[in-house]
Amino acid sequence: MKQYILLDIDGVMVPANSWKPPELEADGFYRFSPVAGDRLRWLLEKTTATLILTTSHRTRYSSLQWTELLRRRISAVKDVYTLEDVFNPTSAFYNPTKQANGTGATESQRNLHPVFTSSRLDDVLKWAERFGTDAYVIIDDDPSLNQLPPGVKKHWVKTSPGIGLNDVTAAAALTILTSGGV
Repeated sequence: MKQYILLDIDGVMVPANSWKPPELEADGFYRFSPVAGDRLRWLLEKTTATLILTTSHRTRYSSLQWTELLRRRISAVKDVYTLEDVFNPTSAFYNPTKQANGTGATESQRNLHPVFTSSRLDDVLKWAERFGTDAYVIIDDDPSLNQLPPGVKKHWVKTSPGIGLNDVTAAAALTILTSGGV
């Protein structure tokens, strides 16, 4: 069975503190919390999960660029997809032999055009309707996800926006992935 991590960035990888703007890395994107980066690495090492970005930042870069950015920061990252990729049958998500894993994949093999314009809640629901039979965990701080139906909500690990992914939430995510969310 496939495993997926639906990952938000703000409030998960980057603490969301209104009193302090996020710091930037040399690559121009926000600095991840060291704890969040370590816990995501740990989670990826313990599973075969594929990262699916649900963050509002997902259209800022192509999936290939996201893959490269996250690999530089977290050694266990293999490939990164966005919600747009998983709903585009011409993307590398559907053509695994074309994945951007150092085999020379080009930008044209990744979908750069957003297909979602709704809320995070709606986006996650659309994903779950299509792929919810696989093992997955949603790691997000968005309170709108409280409205998820119970069958999807049991896959959600809510992070505290000012703390992000930590030991407790990473362990909960691993439990959900390895138990199928039950």
